[in-house]
Amino acid sequence: MVTKTRLRLGLWYLNKKNLCTFNLKSYPLPRGFPECYPQTHLNMSRSTSIKYLKAIVYAGIYGGLLIPLVFIPVVIFPFVFSKLIFFQILIGLTFPAYLILIWVEPQYRPKWVPLYSAIFAYFIALALSVIFAVDPLKAWWGNQERMNGLFTLLHFFIWFTMTTSFMTTWKQWRRILFYEVILSGVMAAVALLQVPFPKLLLFPVSARPGGLVDNPIYLAGYQIFNLFFIALLWLKGTSKRVKIGLIAFAALDLASFINAQSRGALVGLFAGVVIFAIVYLVTTPSKKVKIVVVSIAAAMFLLYGGIFALRNTSFVRHTPLERLTNVHATTETRFIAWKIGWEGFLDRPLTGWGLDDFHILFNQKYNPKSLEYSYYETWFDRAHNTVIDTLSMTGIIGFITFASIYIALLYSVVRAYRKKWIDIPMVGILLGLPTAYFVQNLFVFDQPAGFTMSFFMFALIAAVTSAKFVGVNEEDNTSKKPETTRSVPWIGYGVLMVLAAIIVWRTSILPWDASYDTIKSNTYFATRRYPKAFAFAQRAARIPTPYLSDQTFIQSRNLISLVNAGTIKKVPHWKDWYTLVKNVNTRYFVDHPRNTNPLFIYARFLNTFDRLIPADKMLAKKYYLRALATSPERQQVMYSLGRFYIENGKKQEGYNMFKKAVNADPNIGESHWYAGLSLMFDLGKTRDGAKEVIAAVHAPVPYKLKDVQEAGALAFAYDTMGDKAGLSSLLTKLQTLPGGSIPMYLNIARIMERQGLIKERNRILGALERAKPTLASRFAPLVAGSATSINESLKMTQSSGQGVASTATARSAPQASSTPSTTIVATTSAPESGNSILRVRK
Repeated sequence: MVTKTRLRLGLWYLNKKNLCTFNLKSYPLPRGFPECYPQTHLNMSRSTSIKYLKAIVYAGIYGGLLIPLVFIPVVIFPFVFSKLIFFQILIGLTFPAYLILIWVEPQYRPKWVPLYSAIFAYFIALALSVIFAVDPLKAWWGNQERMNGLFTLLHFFIWFTMTTSFMTTWKQWRRILFYEVILSGVMAAVALLQVPFPKLLLFPVSARPGGLVDNPIYLAGYQIFNLFFIALLWLKGTSKRVKIGLIAFAALDLASFINAQSRGALVGLFAGVVIFAIVYLVTTPSKKVKIVVVSIAAAMFLLYGGIFALRNTSFVRHTPLERLTNVHATTETRFIAWKIGWEGFLDRPLTGWGLDDFHILFNQKYNPKSLEYSYYETWFDRAHNTVIDTLSMTGIIGFITFASIYIALLYSVVRAYRKKWIDIPMVGILLGLPTAYFVQNLFVFDQPAGFTMSFFMFALIAAVTSAKFVGVNEEDNTSKKPETTRSVPWIGYGVLMVLAAIIVWRTSILPWDASYDTIKSNTYFATRRYPKAFAFAQRAARIPTPYLSDQTFIQSRNLISLVNAGTIKKVPHWKDWYTLVKNVNTRYFVDHPRNTNPLFIYARFLNTFDRLIPADKMLAKKYYLRALATSPERQQVMYSLGRFYIENGKKQEGYNMFKKAVNADPNIGESHWYAGLSLMFDLGKTRDGAKEVIAAVHAPVPYKLKDVQEAGALAFAYDTMGDKAGLSSLLTKLQTLPGGSIPMYLNIARIMERQGLIKERNRILGALERAKPTLASRFAPLVAGSATSINESLKMTQSSGQGVASTATARSAPQASSTPSTTIVATTSAPESGNSILRVRK
């Protein structure tokens, strides 16, 4: 009897755990025990748990669309870094809920439709490019400015997976598309408000506002997506009231698009509209619709054609339309980068140089011609062309899988249309938008807003072109075993959340703290609160982060500025600060030995301190040579290494570096300038040097004088070569140059006098008298005619004034400038040539 009772109680317990699957009729239980544990109670508990988990996943899906709006200006590169750290945390904390859901509910598992499979294959190719990258850690983490490493991209893939798994009906997509359109209106409003309020987001903007993404090109690309989303919502049918709202948001988005003035985005939008119109013309049987589509397309083209025809009028030139009609912008630097990318692909054709490692390739194959377009154009970390980027960084494997994404997209849309799962408006949008995105990316590369919108677009296409979207079941379930119903494993969820929190802390929170402390250090440094600046620099250096390069740059730059200002020794613990910068740089180069820019900056840092820390002098040479090895044709490194050699007594080696820069690209005047100065003042080859200095200011890319001291060197070169016309033209340049002391101007005036340019000499002397009236007495003999030269006049009045050199050699070299002091802007009127402005230091 006891045994039977135990058996019945055991069956009852099992029944409770397994939703009444045991028959207990033949085993009556003792009084007080229910024959069956209430099944409805279990169902409600499981249902509530799933709803809770789904809410977390939806928070991740909807929260991902907030990325473009996130802007927290307390870190380095806040328009990128703060957005993607937010996204990493969001996905890190919501992904565990998705993992539990796909364990207990198979319906939420990824759908292996063609587009999803193609994107998955592309990520496999990205992983291979990271494994075989020339800098694997950089390929995995990216850098703080771009955050384009595989680690960040995997978060987008997870978000894409969650979105395609959960957003499976038009009702769901309609809701989230309206949500995104509202967000786009906020983005547009902020960008438009930057026009009257340039410092709205703390950082001043140019005439082309970038809004919350900072870059006008990125803003225009973002709004392309939203203009198509608005068109989709309109075409899929909605109420008149809602359509009025859509018109308002479209106007906002279009206004911000025009203000961004991005030519690449305009070409992309144009291509998307063309594809959309072609789809309608080919597929719709309605003549009326065809006429409407053709009319709208023709009106748009005629409108732009009219604006283009008026591009030289004040109506267009003083509006944002001017840049959109200027099709003659320089593209040479893009062609240089594209050629380098292609050559890089040929060097490493299988898996490429590595995701986010284009900068290593660009530096290694750097084309000296890039400097002809400014220093800004000499540092590329992308080819500014998605196809070239893909080929060079991920090789043929990456390119094939990248191309497969668009092939799968086209196949999915056409297949869905043929099966009548989607209608013509949907087809037009689903083909036009990817075309616009692809064409625009032929001139730019992706960033947070672009990644958000592109993965959102891919999720939309993957969802609406699947059978499930219209309730069609294409699977054969006859032989498929029924899924076992699983309860929610809360312990497992707790374990996953702990692991996720640890990963988020280590990979997102700590890098955020390091970036925050670096910015605090920089802020305190700017306000000369050096002890606090150093304390935050120490804190930042102690925090583990994969983004050290920005710390090395900011701290190196700040200390260099103190040395150049001559105030470094007044800073407490400056030697400890110097050691800290050395240690951070050393740590960085262990992981990233081929990054030219940090190597170059660190070499300059060591070079700047070589007089204060003589023991590290040769260390500067080591890092200059390492930088040059990673970018053999880069003129900036040659200039700095050449100066380093000269400062350390190796004058011939210094000149050889400058000459190497001249040979790299003779069109660059700056290279001729340094070579000429070295020949004239270091090697004693005055005439050869003078020729180079004069060639510098007449080169196809002429050297621009920085101050009066450099004007003195040029005057000396003209004097050496007897070039009176050059000397005379120099007077106009003097009017705009800063940093001139009285001895410097006198030296130039003496040269003018020696070459018989008396009117030019008198203009300089007149300006000096206006700047310092006491000089009038020193030049009185010259004015009266009793003296025939500046030196004679000064000698005759030697006892009447101080501070002016009374004698000069027949061929005096330009004097070295003194420490900067108060600058006076003096205006003098000369009867020979009107007004002249010279900036004379007291």
